[in-house]
Amino acid sequence: MSTSNVPQRALTRRSFLKATGAVAGAAAVTAAATPALTALAAQDAAAPAGADVVGYGVCRSNCMQSCRYQAHVRDGKLVKLTPADYGEDLYRGSCLRGMSYMHRIYSPERIKYPMRRVEGTERGAGQWERISWDEAISDIASHFQAIIDEYGPKAIAFDFGTGNYGEIQGQTGIFNRLGGMLGVSKPAGMNDLSTGYGIDRVLGTGLMYFANEAKSVLDSSHIFIWGSNPVHSTPQNWRWMQRAKEQGTKIITIDPVKSATAHKSDEYFAIKPTTDGYLALAMANHILANGLQDDEFIAKRSTAPFLVRDDTGLLLHKSDFEAVAEGEDDPAYVWDEASGAAALYGAAASPALEGRFDVQGIPCTTSYTLLKERIDEYTVADAARVCGMKEEDIVYLAEELAGAKAASVNISFGMDHYANGYQSCWAIAILLSLTGQVGRDGAGFTGIFLNTALSLNLTGLWAAKGFKGMATTFPMTMLHQVVETQELHGEPYPMKALVSIISNSVSNWPAQNNYLTKIIPNLDFILAMDMEMTDTARHADIVLPAASFYENEDFRKAHNLPYIVHQDKVIEPLYEAKDDVEIASLIGRAMGLEAAFPESATFETYATALLKNESCQKAGVTLERLREEGYIDLTVIPGKPGIVGRAKFPTKSGLAQLYTEKPAPRVAYGQDVKARFPKEHLVYYQESAEVSENSEAAKKFPIVFYQEHSRWRTHSQWFNSPLLKELDPKPVYKISAPDAAERGIASGDVVEVFNDRGHMVVECVIDPSLPAGVSRMPKGWQRDQFIEGGYQELTYPDHDEWSVAFNFYDTRVDVRKK
Repeated sequence: MSTSNVPQRALTRRSFLKATGAVAGAAAVTAAATPALTALAAQDAAAPAGADVVGYGVCRSNCMQSCRYQAHVRDGKLVKLTPADYGEDLYRGSCLRGMSYMHRIYSPERIKYPMRRVEGTERGAGQWERISWDEAISDIASHFQAIIDEYGPKAIAFDFGTGNYGEIQGQTGIFNRLGGMLGVSKPAGMNDLSTGYGIDRVLGTGLMYFANEAKSVLDSSHIFIWGSNPVHSTPQNWRWMQRAKEQGTKIITIDPVKSATAHKSDEYFAIKPTTDGYLALAMANHILANGLQDDEFIAKRSTAPFLVRDDTGLLLHKSDFEAVAEGEDDPAYVWDEASGAAALYGAAASPALEGRFDVQGIPCTTSYTLLKERIDEYTVADAARVCGMKEEDIVYLAEELAGAKAASVNISFGMDHYANGYQSCWAIAILLSLTGQVGRDGAGFTGIFLNTALSLNLTGLWAAKGFKGMATTFPMTMLHQVVETQELHGEPYPMKALVSIISNSVSNWPAQNNYLTKIIPNLDFILAMDMEMTDTARHADIVLPAASFYENEDFRKAHNLPYIVHQDKVIEPLYEAKDDVEIASLIGRAMGLEAAFPESATFETYATALLKNESCQKAGVTLERLREEGYIDLTVIPGKPGIVGRAKFPTKSGLAQLYTEKPAPRVAYGQDVKARFPKEHLVYYQESAEVSENSEAAKKFPIVFYQEHSRWRTHSQWFNSPLLKELDPKPVYKISAPDAAERGIASGDVVEVFNDRGHMVVECVIDPSLPAGVSRMPKGWQRDQFIEGGYQELTYPDHDEWSVAFNFYDTRVDVRKK
């Protein structure tokens, strides 16, 4: 949207307070300014006089906030970024990361030109020679072709990270075309997927987009922030919660740590780490035992009456009694109380919610009966012991949720990175379904929203004649095993090259020593593309300088906003940096893929292909319109926020699933899951792998260690921002007061944090918000920023065989003073 289309708003009390608060805040910052802050203030003050707003951008990092900016440019240099308007006032905002992005662009640490590791030196030694782009592309193509000729294309792995959510230049963009044309391996993603995997069991939302639009909380009477810290990690979402709080919404936080969000909530309840699923099931137990459930929702909007065969554990379907043609619906049976017989769902006048029945000799039980029997195992008294909570607090939380006019749960990924993370999120989704707190205004999850009404034409972007597709044969957690052994399940699987695409996996994958000792030494070739020398770039053979967000054109189907947003190219790439379209095209043509990457093709070529389908046509989304208007509103119902399941849930039945008929692992890589299959039909609690007090690790390492999202970095992005490093200059380990006292540790001491996997030597601080036995540190720091080692050496390496996801937080350590 151009500035001429933005209406002028009257000065309200709210806007006045915001403006005066901003002035006061600026004065406070100036009074205690560091040199970088002082320089930034001076630069910002001078920028308007000699700078023009030459375009608009959208932050494409994976904090999922999608903030929009005006780009102020003077003499070809980006000098200032200011928040730009969206259609909703609270979607107009920013954080220090987005506002300081130009400091990354002009950082003295920026990669300026292609570099090759000096022959004969070790990876990671920092010995580089400058080479031309022609040399780099020729060298890359030569390595790729030699590997393909000897081992086949699957011996090259493309590692797609989440450093750029642009649709062409980013994670799902043009490099998927290159990888698919070559037929390389793409290890199945492992990050942030247990939450969605658990919720998908109930709501059918898939792995990522399980949440309502952020502003939906304005219709909530209660907001339960469960294991999340939006004050720091998703401030845009927090702005909507604050607006809701001003209107009278109660905010309740449940978290092991008294976080910044907990401090700003109306109520805070502490819980032992990883026991959230038990709490949710005990709350459900109390609700059912006291008749507090939403019977109307359960009867009309869930699979409660569906009959389950006692012999197979599968639903009783039409096809159990008559032939059903391929592609024809195969509805489930229910027991019709009106007729006293089984009937297909939809044909029954009065489906029974509970009971056991015999249908033509097949004994069956309703899904709801089975669920209630499972939930009956989790009592409030037991939960108090397991979760470290008071019984009266568990009862209070259950009754607040059940009695709420409309309750939303902000969940994100606080519970995600544990071996039992998906069970916790599954349990909360069941809890919301039993109370009818989902699928309507103000009710359901918030956290990661994406408007799924608009689908992009990924096939048009990725595929061309000769397209092979990428092999997703194994998950990322197994890459170190495959590379070390060159086998998968005892069969040969050569793995010889790794390409890092908007990724920093050396820094961001758990059990870092696996990467350093099993992956890097056993690869013939490593290629990294980035703006800065990350841990991954340091260990590459060739490093290519990548363009920044503002040095290329793109657009983003915005997370947590109801928009698709355009990014103008406002400055030319610095030094010798190139964008993804040009890099992928150069490599593609060097590999003989001229037809897929013709020299005549441009960003516009690929963008037009991506936006060419019925969905985009219906929404009126074109590149021309995006360029003209800046963003396009994708709201489905005018004036209404996006709600998961408003009309029906995206499950096969359109109902909330209280019973999973055919559970399946998130990634099938040949694991044997038969033993657990019968248990996966119904929600249950599983202890975490290492954090659990009953684990073997707990006997040796008494302190839980998790890695928090901070205000200063998004994963490892902004790790070297000159400005933000003045506010957060070095990695600091946070320890509880009781644990510090027991070890004779004081704030400012240098400590060694260790377990059997590795260690880090780092300065520490005593954190009064931490309970005994729990420690943390902000994530994203690189190895060279520690005194010794690094935090990812410590993290838990294995995955649960069903959720198949990274479990970074399922980690125990001990600490000693150095």
